[in-house]
Amino acid sequence: MSDVIIVGGGVIGLTTAWELASRNLQVTVLDQSEMGQEASWAGAGMIPPGDLLDPATHQLAVLSAQLWPDLSARLYEQTGIDNGYRLCGGLVLPTHENVAAIQSAWQSHGVPAEIIDEPALQALEPALAPHLTSAVSLPTLSQVRNPRHLKALKAACLAAGVQLLPQQGVVGWEMDGARILAAQTDKGRVTGDKFIVTAGAWSAQLLEQVGLDLAIRPMRGQMLLLHAPQQIIHRVIESGPRYLVPRDDGRILIGSTEEDVGFQKTNTDEAIAALRQLGVELVPSLADVPVEKTWAGLRPFATRRRPFLGKVPDRKNLYIAAGHFRAGLSNSPATALLLRQLILQEPLTLDLADFGC
Repeated sequence: MSDVIIVGGGVIGLTTAWELASRNLQVTVLDQSEMGQEASWAGAGMIPPGDLLDPATHQLAVLSAQLWPDLSARLYEQTGIDNGYRLCGGLVLPTHENVAAIQSAWQSHGVPAEIIDEPALQALEPALAPHLTSAVSLPTLSQVRNPRHLKALKAACLAAGVQLLPQQGVVGWEMDGARILAAQTDKGRVTGDKFIVTAGAWSAQLLEQVGLDLAIRPMRGQMLLLHAPQQIIHRVIESGPRYLVPRDDGRILIGSTEEDVGFQKTNTDEAIAALRQLGVELVPSLADVPVEKTWAGLRPFATRRRPFLGKVPDRKNLYIAAGHFRAGLSNSPATALLLRQLILQEPLTLDLADFGC
């Protein structure tokens, strides 16, 4: 019997497993498909320096941003896999607000932000379209290559003795009063002392079976990947909820849609065309860059716009971390740290009262 059973092998589940295994706990991770193949893999890997929409989530984002450099270094030391963590900086383009308002919002959250006007903007990123005359620079925005990061996490988990069980979806729970005894999977029962649900958009369905009604639903995000022979832009470019994320090898990710279509994970021609148009509008030379790949992921959208993180009420040994929406990858270091602290009854780095179910 494992000390901890984690249901959901995305970036939060795997990072939590690694954290717990590093403290000598026996950990098993269950996933209905392959490890790290849902929303964790599908995003662009942006790591913002904060969150302007919610004060509690902002603290989670700030803590995560602080943890990313050391986490990445430890992963590389243990696995030899470079997850692509880079402090690349970002430029926020004005859409509905002017640059002064954008700068003020970030600065009021303690995040460095500088207004960049032309010609300094064109000098900073020469490939930007000439009609873009101002932006707000966020020098502490960073990125990670999420497929590589997930590969490193899986390797680190295996090296630490974590049991990874893909293709084992949880279909129910075996309970004794308020205590979970086992997770019932389509391949049998899996017993443990404590259980953590980190199943993203599927978390609400799993926890409904223990009487918890979580307002989490899937939100489709479609993505487009271009591959240029050399790097065209060097910073993340944000335009409202959409963005361009450059990789060092010339690839550029363009995202993302936000579509409330249930568990449909297919691409649509209209959305991909709109993303391609966005890229060309912001960086005209992208018109000649070929498309390498398109895909879609299902982000776990919490109606209250704040994730659920902590112990499940009225259950002695059940915990949750879900509903991070677009910030599951970026906020995974802090989320995993806090779960480890909860499980081991260590002092909490952040107060979790605002994240309760």
